[in-house]
Amino acid sequence: MEAFPFSCRQRVRFGETDLQQVVYYANYLLYAEVGRIAYLRRLGIEYARDFLAHGIDFTIAEAAVRYHAPLRFDDEFDIRVRVGEIRGSSWGFEYAIDRSDGARCAEATTVQVVIGHGSGRAQRMPAGLKAVLERAKGEGHGS
Repeated sequence: MEAFPFSCRQRVRFGETDLQQVVYYANYLLYAEVGRIAYLRRLGIEYARDFLAHGIDFTIAEAAVRYHAPLRFDDEFDIRVRVGEIRGSSWGFEYAIDRSDGARCAEATTVQVVIGHGSGRAQRMPAGLKAVLERAKGEGHGS
């Protein structure tokens, strides 16, 4: 399996757990969002400058999570992110959510689609954004 070039450490908060103090399943998508935004920042992509200022936005068209082991209240964990498939108007991110002891707790994927800010319709990804994503996918981008 290809390495994940980016990682950010988090800690499970009480409000993210259920009565058994296990992370509620939907919160793994929130963890993916935390990782996605942090990775975009690391790549030098700024939401206001690189999307909104150009009249575009992005939306999540697909999200999937596969669960392997539980995270519990106060566990430290890493959100690992890498670029997945890149297409004309969309790109994927792949995530691994690993407990600090090395246990893989979940794997997730999201597909982001570039849309017109006003229209909400899919449109071609700007060349600069595509180049940054392709470089990150091809070369890896250290954390």
